[in-house]
Amino acid sequence: MPWCPKCRNEYVEGMEVCVDCGSPLVESLEETKSNPLIFGDKEQMERLEKFLTYNKLKTVSISEDEKEGVYELYVSDEERQKAAMATRVFLQQESKEAGEAMGVMEEAADNPEDEAESGHGQEVSQAYGKKAEYKGVYQDSAKQAEENRSSGYMLMVVGGIGLVAVGLIFADIIRLPAAMVNKYMVCIVMGVLFALFFVMGILSIKSSKSLEKKAESESSLTKEIKNWCMENITAAKVDDGLFAEEELAEEMKYFKRTDKMKDMICRQFMNLDEGFLDSFIDDYYPAVFEQEKGEE
Repeated sequence: MPWCPKCRNEYVEGMEVCVDCGSPLVESLEETKSNPLIFGDKEQMERLEKFLTYNKLKTVSISEDEKEGVYELYVSDEERQKAAMATRVFLQQESKEAGEAMGVMEEAADNPEDEAESGHGQEVSQAYGKKAEYKGVYQDSAKQAEENRSSGYMLMVVGGIGLVAVGLIFADIIRLPAAMVNKYMVCIVMGVLFALFFVMGILSIKSSKSLEKKAESESSLTKEIKNWCMENITAAKVDDGLFAEEELAEEMKYFKRTDKMKDMICRQFMNLDEGFLDSFIDDYYPAVFEQEKGEE
């Protein structure tokens, strides 16, 4: 029976969303042992919750810490890495948009007459109101190639079977029900549809081949970056001067550390795809800091 991970209510089979809080239901509460990922004010955490849910994270929930007066966002350990990467993108985008909005406001304050003439007030509103754009969690080319290839074969099989069936109908080997007397119209419509499936399948397979070549390049680049990181990035170097005397939660340390690791890598390797770099750092982060814990 499905359960709500936030309200902890049980639902009948077939239900997918909690009617009280809107959270996606899960099969078992035992599967969703969640831990706090980040905290903040209510509005920001609610925006982040919607953002993560939109990106197909299923164990996201918000809880109020009445003692500290903040709201905490929880996520399961299974989705923690994916959630952390998406959260960083969300925070970076919000920070960028806030900076752009402040810039527009300062310009409007310096030129109040120009604002009235050019409608800067509307621009400020749009800068604050624009939603964060997110292209989704980065997916490596090898996985994309595999998905395109499997989808292509599936479309070709469905299209091929459909075209054969249309041919049999046209030859009166398969007879349509009496209600569908116009077999020519049926054959034309269904033939075009299945032919489209077949063509889409061919295009997907061609696309998978180009992605395979890109995957080889990404694999070589990943090995090169990893070798450089093994020689140049250590936990001590990353943490050096990063926290000063601040007492930060482990989640906040994670964001600061990954940002610094990103800067260190970008100085050595230019023009890296941002999604590729974020994915690499999230994968490599445990190798740096779990190794440190093991040595201690």
